[in-house]
Amino acid sequence: MEKKKTTEIFVLPEFGKIQFEGFHRFIYKNLMEELNYFPKIKDTDQEFEFCLLNKEYKLIEPLIKERDAVYQSSTYSLDLYIPAQLTQKKKEKIQKQTLFIGSIPLMSSQGTFVVNGVARVIINQILRSPGIYYNSELDHNGIYIYTSTIISDWGGRLKLEIDGKTRIWARISKKRKVSILILLLAMGLTIKEILDSVCSPKIFLDSLKKKKKKR
Repeated sequence: MEKKKTTEIFVLPEFGKIQFEGFHRFIYKNLMEELNYFPKIKDTDQEFEFCLLNKEYKLIEPLIKERDAVYQSSTYSLDLYIPAQLTQKKKEKIQKQTLFIGSIPLMSSQGTFVVNGVARVIINQILRSPGIYYNSELDHNGIYIYTSTIISDWGGRLKLEIDGKTRIWARISKKRKVSILILLLAMGLTIKEILDSVCSPKIFLDSLKKKKKKR
């Protein structure tokens, strides 16, 4: 007897529903984790201390409906309020005040955001994993330069490059860059610590000598 072939039917998940549930999970659960990244701010004399009371934050629902936001060309969003505390240590004085942090666009059940009356969607992008990525490219003069992009776990990325004169730069934007020595010194390192940490300290010493000659 021939065996009957059974075909399994695979149903694709409703991606709009997954995105909608993920957004609400972030707003009402994971938002607290993002607020915890905000550090305490202290002055140089250690007299005042400013901090946010993250656990007491409030989300104010929009006063208008989503359809009205489209007609009025406004943004359908939540308002985020967080209590803040300012402590004056010498006088042992504590002041509290609720601050308006900003508005968060609210996602509809269809996975869209109404921004200035227009329904918009978010397209997920494929991002590189944290690490260091090396590359070689041509500059505007046709000379090869070697670059490295440092992608951290959290925060922005840093791009370093070595030009044709073996100078190392930290790229701030497409048109602006700063010497890696200035960047490391601004981070609190000394010349000795920098030279002890690099594989080719002669490159750094040569660049320092050239700067002294120019001065």
